[in-house]
Amino acid sequence: MPINIFDRVLKILARNYAARFLQLAFPTTEVYLAGTLENVELALPEQRVDFVHRVVHAGQEYLLHMEFQIEHRAEVPRRMFVYSALLTQQFDLPVITLVLYLQRQAASIPDTYEVRVGSELVNSFTYRTLRLWEYEGAIRRGQYPELAPLLVMLVERPDREILTRERELILAEEDPQRRADLLACAVTIGARYFDKEFLWRFFREEVEMLKGASFIEDWLEEKLEEGLQQGLQQGSLEARRQDILHILRTRFDLSEEKATRALMERLQEIEDQALLQGLVMEAVQAESLEAFWASLDGRTAQVQGKIE
Repeated sequence: MPINIFDRVLKILARNYAARFLQLAFPTTEVYLAGTLENVELALPEQRVDFVHRVVHAGQEYLLHMEFQIEHRAEVPRRMFVYSALLTQQFDLPVITLVLYLQRQAASIPDTYEVRVGSELVNSFTYRTLRLWEYEGAIRRGQYPELAPLLVMLVERPDREILTRERELILAEEDPQRRADLLACAVTIGARYFDKEFLWRFFREEVEMLKGASFIEDWLEEKLEEGLQQGLQQGSLEARRQDILHILRTRFDLSEEKATRALMERLQEIEDQALLQGLVMEAVQAESLEAFWASLDGRTAQVQGKIE
């Protein structure tokens, strides 16, 4: 998965559900979200942080800087120290740094940047970390439904069952826009672990909801466009079938339900637009219903012969 797509997924979650991550980081402290700063540019070339929010505790305002990591990288502690210093300087506010880890790992995760002279500790910067896989059970139980799209990353072995639970939790979201975005997040993250054709079939009934998402991955957009074109084609084919039935009902005796059903079953087998269009003309010109049936048999046999 291209990293920019994955970043967009995390940006959606961080923007819409920052209060939830704040609650996880400070479960016993009364601190609440007061606002969001979009795409903050730091005083370093090509440096930008996406997930910065204003929070308040006991009348004191802070900046909450959230950083998502799939797995730990050695440069993270130093970078968090630099970002915290720059944000503090730029906004003249104390900064709360929170790093959220997504992919399960057994090794301990550092949460401190240190400067030592020999064995002597000179400077130390400590920040808070969250191992989101530790909340897998709570998310499954519906305690944090907005984090459902992350479940496939948090479990040890992603499977169809976990996707089913994700979908159940997401569809319970009442807000249509947030529901669409959560579905798009689930499909995008799921593409890291499942075949895209399987995902398309799995989320097929949610396609209409996905169309309302604020972002969508290229392959999924292509599938939606393909589905639209197929829908338009099927609609056009069905219209020609109905035209044929209407003409035959008008010109001949098609009052018997059995005769109508038999004819419709034959027409449903035809997926060729040109053939159906030709049968419309046959329905107009045929001298009898029997003559139309003979023409139908002849035309379909001719097309079948070309295929073979």
